Amino acid sequence: MKKIVSLGLAVLLVINAVMLTAGAVAEPTASDSNTLKFDFTNDDSGFVPIFADYPDTEGVEDFYEFQHSYGEVPVPGAGKGLFISGNNHSDDLFMGYVKKLEGFAPGRTYHFSVNWYLATNVDGGLIGVGGSPGASVFVKCGVTTMEPRASVLEPGAGEHFRMNIDTGAQANGGKDMVVVGDMTKAENNHPGEYEFKEFQAEFEVASNTRGEVYLIIATDSGFEATTSYYLDDIVVSWKDTVQPTATRAQGAQMLFHAADRANANPKDCKFQDVAIDHPNAEAITWAQCNGYMGGYGNGRFGPDDSMTVEQAMVMVYRFFGSPAADLSVLDKVEGSNRISPWAKNAMAWAIASEIFKPAKMIFPQSPITVEELTYSIGQIVVAT
Repeated sequence: MKKIVSLGLAVLLVINAVMLTAGAVAEPTASDSNTLKFDFTNDDSGFVPIFADYPDTEGVEDFYEFQHSYGEVPVPGAGKGLFISGNNHSDDLFMGYVKKLEGFAPGRTYHFSVNWYLATNVDGGLIGVGGSPGASVFVKCGVTTMEPRASVLEPGAGEHFRMNIDTGAQANGGKDMVVVGDMTKAENNHPGEYEFKEFQAEFEVASNTRGEVYLIIATDSGFEATTSYYLDDIVVSWKDTVQPTATRAQGAQMLFHAADRANANPKDCKFQDVAIDHPNAEAITWAQCNGYMGGYGNGRFGPDDSMTVEQAMVMVYRFFGSPAADLSVLDKVEGSNRISPWAKNAMAWAIASEIFKPAKMIFPQSPITVEELTYSIGQIVVAT
């Protein structure tokens, strides 16, 4: 650390996340070390600025005074860091930086710890339009499977740029980001001047089919004026954790993402145990309507039930169009006699195609892990 002036709020929060563009910079990949350190001594390390929650109108970027840069942090001895600034005119402005981290095992769940320093010049006790320039500007962090982007989903009058991940709203966190504090200086050692404040967050996240996750650090502002700050000394560390199994709802969602999220109306869902506002209702409806997944009968889908190995392979097999299968493949796999009759073709095809790689013995009714299912679904991406 170049110089730590103060220690702010440190929040330790674990998120269970299952289905979450850098420049060319020299850095280790996840396979080289369990820690990545970004001190920005030589460059911006490929962090990309992002702005959201502002209207889609001509000249809006100038009106909101968006700025971002790599350069000196105005704290004695700090060195260089990332700067970002914006003038909130809409009682809401989201801005920060995104960094792609890669080299992880596809679909494997890791426990991530993120530490960083934010330089703010906002003294405590201030008031402003829409809220305090300190207490109403909330610092957030996330590690996600999906690349965070800001876009206008339905261009036209009155539309706004919105994030494609669940960031929450101002003081509230979302599925993909947590609130770790605000912009108020921890100590007013130098009124009006920048001082460092330390933040921490922890997450459990599965990497995507390409072995990537995305780090995002941002602010979500209710203060209707200019917010400016610097990020420095960002450290991301990770370790393996117990690999979670996938539920049937999660399996449908993972396939849905791999298929580029084709539209489906949850109102068309035939299952009585899948409410229209269920977070995976659209994916389940899509999987059912296309014949990729079925239910148990009596209107039940079992969204929270563990997805078994054979259920998962049937789902992927059907997505591939139920190709011809050589059942003799199963003679070479110990435990294949346990495979349900309705799943034999799918299991034989999946093993022969290396969509699923069993160990010496197969347990078809056992729950499939998120990592195993991610690998299998990932072959869809390879094949297409």
